[in-house]
Amino acid sequence: MALTVAALLPLGPAEGAQGAARAGLVMYELQPPEGYSSTVAELLSEAGHAVGSARDARGEKYVPVRWEPNGTATPLSGLGGDWMWAKAINDDGIIAGTANTSDGKQHAVTWDASGAAKRLQEPEGYPQSVVEDINNQHVSVGTASLYSTTWAVRWDRDGRPTFLEQPPNSVGSLATRVNDSGEIIGSARFLGAGNTSAVRWDASGKVMYLGSSTFPSPATARDINNRGTVAGDTYDSVAGGYRAARALRCCVFRVMPGASDGSVAYEVNNRDVFLGATKIGDRVETVRWDNNGGTVVMKPVPGTSWHNVHALNDAGLAVGTSDQRAAIWDVNGNATLLPDEKPGRVLKNSMAQTINNAGQILGSAGYWDVPTRAVIWR
Repeated sequence: MALTVAALLPLGPAEGAQGAARAGLVMYELQPPEGYSSTVAELLSEAGHAVGSARDARGEKYVPVRWEPNGTATPLSGLGGDWMWAKAINDDGIIAGTANTSDGKQHAVTWDASGAAKRLQEPEGYPQSVVEDINNQHVSVGTASLYSTTWAVRWDRDGRPTFLEQPPNSVGSLATRVNDSGEIIGSARFLGAGNTSAVRWDASGKVMYLGSSTFPSPATARDINNRGTVAGDTYDSVAGGYRAARALRCCVFRVMPGASDGSVAYEVNNRDVFLGATKIGDRVETVRWDNNGGTVVMKPVPGTSWHNVHALNDAGLAVGTSDQRAAIWDVNGNATLLPDEKPGRVLKNSMAQTINNAGQILGSAGYWDVPTRAVIWR
């Protein structure tokens, strides 16, 4: 496996990003493997491993890539097919995802530091599988499928599969997230158009509905933390419409205080602080809900007009973009631009994709004169 070993290249702080510069954040480029020119990255471990992809100058060659904390780039190998997708990474740097074989079938895989793909077993009689997440105990979750039938699966650290319990009368299921206690969220499908309901599996694999305690009702589970708290949205039968909601380990979804029709909670940290969106007045705002239901509006950087907030860490810091520039939000919802300029380059845009609990931020920077590069702020 070819490796690219290069020191992370620091880029100078941008004008107007004094807050980030004072905090000691510096942007470093994640270099592409040999033969490639542009990079993007989406996944970041607590130890600073990054995962993304690289393309050549013509856009014809593509490869998933893992970067070590020191900047070493390792291309990920596949299963003989032409497609791979890394979906999650744990704190040990083990990556979980999907790769196809030469016959076009998809299979659940993990990658270690070598970049070699390890194919996970499929349940007997099911020729295809997909991984959606992996936890720090190396338990993976996803689905196994036979023709149009798809069921939620959990793989143990040795890659052995187990079907998760199915709700009565369901015709399919999907496992999307697993926390470090082995609790899983996902969905179950029932006959009828659009008849999908959010579900939770406990560590033993027992299933429960999240929209209602006794029957399937419209709801979506989007994230789960290590306390077992779930973020998502549920149908409000009293007020009408789908609204942002949370579910504690014991319970079904409850609508967030003040959540509007069409609102959503899409992330929850390990302190039960939620990131989402709701309508306030005549505007849809990105907001944080704290564990007491208090709401903080995530404001754009002063002088900018629009923003997207993508991720939240356990300290309550959030990252995203404000007018096509990478930004960080404090616990009061105030934003500061991240340093994203390099002397001699003409910046086009930058984006902060995710932040870990060490305060490292993963994203990308685009330039008019050179290819886009994945970057990390430390």
